[in-house]
Amino acid sequence: MKIIVSLTSWSKRINQAHNTIKSILNQTRKPDLVRLNLDFDNFPFGYADLPVELMDLDKENDNLDIHFEDSDMKVWEKIMPTIYNIEGEYILVTLDDDVTYPETYLEEIEENMKDCDWLCTKSDEYTMGQYMVYGPRAVAALREEVDYDFMKNIPLDDHGIYWILRKYNLKRGLKIKSECKDREEGYSFRRLFVKCDDVAELKDTSCGYPNEMFITQLNYLIKRGIIRWPRRNRTQIT
Repeated sequence: MKIIVSLTSWSKRINQAHNTIKSILNQTRKPDLVRLNLDFDNFPFGYADLPVELMDLDKENDNLDIHFEDSDMKVWEKIMPTIYNIEGEYILVTLDDDVTYPETYLEEIEENMKDCDWLCTKSDEYTMGQYMVYGPRAVAALREEVDYDFMKNIPLDDHGIYWILRKYNLKRGLKIKSECKDREEGYSFRRLFVKCDDVAELKDTSCGYPNEMFITQLNYLIKRGIIRWPRRNRTQIT
């Protein structure tokens, strides 16, 4: 199964993104493609706005693809441009742009994904959209359910993604737990990933959102038919 790695960055962090990408290109299990999704809102001159270190990586690696969207898609930019534009079956690994990953990271993910559809690679299991791994069935579910209207109404994708996965009865694999490290020389080396037997289920939580935002998103998911709310005989939650 192919492994495609997807991430985004913005103007204030692009100068360190090459460290993340380099750590992924140097994995024991090489990625089939690394897709960096950017946008013209943050980089109006396109490639001319990118740091030389990143452009050097692009020239040296055929499996690195830098893609530009017309406008900033916020957190969705990490995921959806890749899913929309790359067909076929693959494992999609999403990354953050201020983390370097140990060389066995993709190897561990591939092992964990053998018998599951998705997994979470973050110790904070309630903020899951940032560090998710999606198998082919999960990629297909997101491609089917997520459109512009969805992204507009679920600007913080955690709940939307979680409930889509629940709707399609997609099986979660072993969580890869993260350990924290201090920042070093202005760059974050804060996460090391190890296998973890903790398979506690994700819970519905507001993730610290303002309650009004959580209720708005919840009602939208109900309206779209992604969430069924059997405990109430009305469509609106207040």
